[in-house]
Order: sequence, then structure tokens, then C-alpha cells
Amino acid sequence: MTDLELLERYEPVMRFAKSERFFPMAVEPYLERCLIFPSGPMGAAEALSHIHEPMAERIGKLKSHEHFLRFVNKPLFDFDAWIWWGALSALALGAGWFTLGLTGLEIAIGVSLIAALVIFMAASPIRLRIIPAVLAVIVFLVLGFAPIWLFLNPMPYVSIAIEYLVLLPIYLLLLFIWLVNILRWIIERILPEGPGLVMDMLSQATERIAREAYYQYADILKKHHQAVYYGRVVREEDEAENLWTVLQYHFFYAFNDWRLAANGFNHHEGDWEMAAVYLKNGEPYAVLLSQHGAGNIERWENVIKARDRDGKETTHPVIYAALGSHANYSRPEVIRSPGMYKPGKLQRFLFWFDGLIHYLFLLLNPNQKARQIAIEEFRARPAHFLAEGALSELKDEFDRYVVRLPMEIATGDGLRIGFQGRNSEEPMERSENFLKRVMSERRTTLLPNREWKRVLLNSEPGWVQYKGLWGVKSLLGEESGPPGPKWSKPKKKQADVTRRVRWEKPLDWLMELENNKH
Repeated sequence: MTDLELLERYEPVMRFAKSERFFPMAVEPYLERCLIFPSGPMGAAEALSHIHEPMAERIGKLKSHEHFLRFVNKPLFDFDAWIWWGALSALALGAGWFTLGLTGLEIAIGVSLIAALVIFMAASPIRLRIIPAVLAVIVFLVLGFAPIWLFLNPMPYVSIAIEYLVLLPIYLLLLFIWLVNILRWIIERILPEGPGLVMDMLSQATERIAREAYYQYADILKKHHQAVYYGRVVREEDEAENLWTVLQYHFFYAFNDWRLAANGFNHHEGDWEMAAVYLKNGEPYAVLLSQHGAGNIERWENVIKARDRDGKETTHPVIYAALGSHANYSRPEVIRSPGMYKPGKLQRFLFWFDGLIHYLFLLLNPNQKARQIAIEEFRARPAHFLAEGALSELKDEFDRYVVRLPMEIATGDGLRIGFQGRNSEEPMERSENFLKRVMSERRTTLLPNREWKRVLLNSEPGWVQYKGLWGVKSLLGEESGPPGPKWSKPKKKQADVTRRVRWEKPLDWLMELENNKH
């Protein structure tokens, strides 16, 4: 069999969640819409090289890893809006000083600050939730200082004793109850994804960028109707003289919207995932799946396989892609805070702080049941209840998890790509059981063609050599685009990047995952 025929024989069936917006695509139409930026001195030196060549050819000729792509290029959404703001603000300050002196300078500063607020708020809708929260706090502060005003302005016809021994305690009690409820309302309604809000502020892949990426991807689908995988065949021999044939299936997605889709840890432009079928001496041995930079292994006999129309088992493993993150699973699963993902320190702190705030609201809640839940939690583990993750399983009086940890929703109840047979016999779960209705029924654009387009990657087209990031670079490393299928993520102060183990030494990756499994 040729390499392409071998890849086709074992190619996976991919099942997505119902509200998934991004599916495996060709890299060329993505690159056609991208701009490229340097992220370091070596990248800046190369910035003008090959500038007139198509992006798919150009990026493969860049030697440095100090580059990143940007898929969404819209005014007010990206970092260059702040560059324009800084330049225009400097001109306005100079013009104001030379024309009206100090008054002109004050006017220019005021206009500049207002413009900064508009840019900041326009960058992502989730930030608009700050406004009612701030207004609520202002109202509370006004009401909180009201007793001081009453002290300075005694009420006529009311004695001081009644005012301070009766009216003031009642007022303070009502104010406290109002405070608890208004803060709870802020936490539950205004900032339902508090950690996500903070990460959105530090990210170049904001909520609005995620939506704009979807619109651009939907526009690409008007010409490119088929899902794509990039297949690669690697042959190796181990120390025991076993012959291994590794069939790698690389999937590229235009965007990872895990945070928006399923309260996940991150967003980023571009997303490379992979599944691999390992053949040992010509017989299928295992399926290896990429998951958040790590991976998982499933022995072939335990893999769910597609069935043909006669009900017979085929050689096509069924893979479940998680909503937004596109991590691959061997069966339908819904996981809170997946263990294989290693979030950054800021992300861990935000979710810990989110849990602590919710715990305090349980403790101070007038509802007796809610307060009792918080007290019992403290009694159960007084020495550890403030530790990271200690509250992760705590539920409130409505049976909702207090810590809103990210979810991996690999339900498989949406689009299905690959071999067509008795599709209804494949197991799946209902994603709407785990998502808000507005998210589980959000607008999507599905592929009209459910068969794979196969591209053999062994010859390594130019873009495979690109060492930079496949999406915009953010302040948070977890919010930056990923490297390509061949390269590992660059580390700080690293002169160059290294090849991925799963690309360069696939048998080492197999041994690593087998050891982790045991």
C-alpha cells in the first residue's frame, strides 16, 4: 500500500460537540488572511525578507522563530490600535500645549483618556460588564456614607436617641443585606466568568477576536467545503527489532475559543492537534491523541471504531474533539479542569480567588442552607480549605459548583467527519446538559462535505519549516498562538526552538505515554 492508502485505511472519524465553530482546515486560506509580525530582534531583521512572496511560501524561508501571525486584523481590536492611540495622543498633547497652554493640555489629556476607555471597552464585549458593577459599587459607597451626612445634619422632629439607637441600626442592617445581595448579583450575573474577564483584559485573543475569527472562518468555508488532515507516515525499528509504522494525522484549526465556548482556560489564534495510529509489525497497536500539549494513549482493542452500513467494525478509530480546545479523546467525556492541562500561575490564582470569593458569599449569605454548606466545608478541612483546588468540588445551595473550573466538553453530538456508516451507533452525550442554552445553541457554520481531504505531509511543504507562532502573541503565554506541528513552543531566552518529540521521535512519545498510563 502507498502511504496515502495506508493513511486512508486507518484515518479517524472525528466527532465534535454541537456548538463547535471551528473544524480542521487547510492552512493556505488561513495564511492568505494573516499578517506576520516580528517578536524579537532576529525576527525584526528578517521582517522585510521575501515580502512580495505568498505567505505560505514566505514563512517557510524565515530562519528565526521570532515571528507570529495574526489572523484577525480589525481596527480597535488589535494592539496596533494602542499604537495609533499613543501617537495621536502625543500629537494632541503637543498641539494643546502650543495653542491653549495648560488648558489645552488638560483638554487633550481628557480626550485621550476617554479614547483609551472606548478602545479598551470596544476590544471585547465581556468588558462592558464592568460598567454596571462599578455603578453598583458607587451606589453602595454613597449609601454607606449617608449615615455620616445624617450625623452632620440631624433630622428635625426626630430625637437623637431614636435616630442613633433605632433608625441607624435598622439602616445598617438593611445596607448589609443589600450589600450581600448586590455583590452576589455582581458575582453571579455581571461577572459570571470572573477569571475569564481578567484573562480577556491581558489577551490579544479576546472574546471579540474569537467571534471575528469565526466570521472569517465561515467566509473561508464558502470556497473550501471540506475538512483537511495532513497525514505523515514514519517508519522505525525498536531495539527488539519490531517494525513500527506511525500514521500521524495533523489537524489545523483557525482558532481555539475554549474560554468563550466552555469557560476554558484560554483563547488563541491557530490550533494544531494530532492523532496517530501506531502499527506494530503491520498490526494496529494503539492510538495516540494530543491533549493540551500533552497526550493520551488508547490500546487498539479498546478504541471505539466506526461500523459500516452492515454493522461490521472498520479500521477507523472514533475520536471526540473537545469543544473549543479541540483536545482529542477516545470516548465521549465531560471533564472539569482537565488534569493534563498545566495552566499558568495567573490562571491558577484567578480560579482559586474566584472560589474563595464564592465561598465567602456562601458564608455570609442570609440563606441558612447556603451558610451551613460553607460552615460544613470549613469544618471538614480547616487546615486546607484555602489551598489551591480545595473548593473545586464544593457546590452551593442550588447544586452548582462554586469554583467554575474549565470544562472539556467532548460529547460528540455535533458535526461528524470521516467514514460514513452506522453513525448513530457511536456513543455520545448531550452538550446542552453541561452548557448554558445561549452557548449550546449558538450560531455555527457546518461543513457541507463530511469526507476528509487528505494531504500527504512527508514531503514537508515550506510552511512546515516555519518556527514562529501560528497566531497573535499575547502578554499571557497561554493566550498566544501555538507553534507548528514540527516545533516545540519557544522558551524564554532560548536561541532556537527544538523539534517536537512526537514529530522527531514518535516511538519515544509512545513510551512516554505508556509509562504515564501505568
